[in-house]
Amino acid sequence: MKRLVSLLLVLLLMLSAGSRLVGRLYDVGDTVMAGESIGVRQARIGGREVGEVLINGQVVLRVRTSAGGLSPFQRAAIIAGRLAACSGGAYPPDSILSDVINGNNAVSWRGELIITVDASHAKLNNTSQYLLAKVWANNMRRAFGCEPVPSEYVLDNGDPEVITAFCTASWYGDGFQGRVTASGEIFDSSALTAAHRYLPFGTKVRVTNLQNGKSVVVIINDRGPYVEGRVIDLSKGAAAALGMKEQGIGPVKLEVMGPGRVI
Repeated sequence: MKRLVSLLLVLLLMLSAGSRLVGRLYDVGDTVMAGESIGVRQARIGGREVGEVLINGQVVLRVRTSAGGLSPFQRAAIIAGRLAACSGGAYPPDSILSDVINGNNAVSWRGELIITVDASHAKLNNTSQYLLAKVWANNMRRAFGCEPVPSEYVLDNGDPEVITAFCTASWYGDGFQGRVTASGEIFDSSALTAAHRYLPFGTKVRVTNLQNGKSVVVIINDRGPYVEGRVIDLSKGAAAALGMKEQGIGPVKLEVMGPGRVI
């Protein structure tokens, strides 16, 4: 009996010490609401200040570093404010996407910047900036009750001049060099051209590699690709300019300058 009592006392002491340790490792402050379902709070993880952004009570991202004279909490408050501005109903949450804006990996909502994903946060999360943007975008979408970021999405951002789509690109090259394309032009693998199943020949498309932020403008002069899951087939020159020649295929953002079906 004495041994049992002693064992229980030891367990209670361990639990008490553990709870104090957890408290020191993760402390959170009160949530400040930026909108009906958007909140922000200051927290400390392992003694380090972080700013947490919450949607419907779920933490969707943590800002862990200061920048531009702003603390992590202040930066998180700006992000929460952007989310609140977009969440009034005009912007459906399924248009929250991992994006590239001004050459930087980011999360956008119907094309509006929510957060830029910097190298320091990617390093702290042991991942790339592209993948972290996707994780944060998916966290936001799930908190709003949406499915994860799809592999293909046409963005309705209200701009009649430019159609924006997120999809998968591939490339083709030397094996087609000198052949006649569907437009009648001779294929030059080093030229900045591309094949698309529907867009009119001569259409200009800005293609952005979502993994590294590189962009190039191509001209549609051929038809294809005819492999399921791929939307645009780039020339070898365009793929090289985007830094995706070695990988063969990759996620891209298309900005179509003119009318036409994209996906």
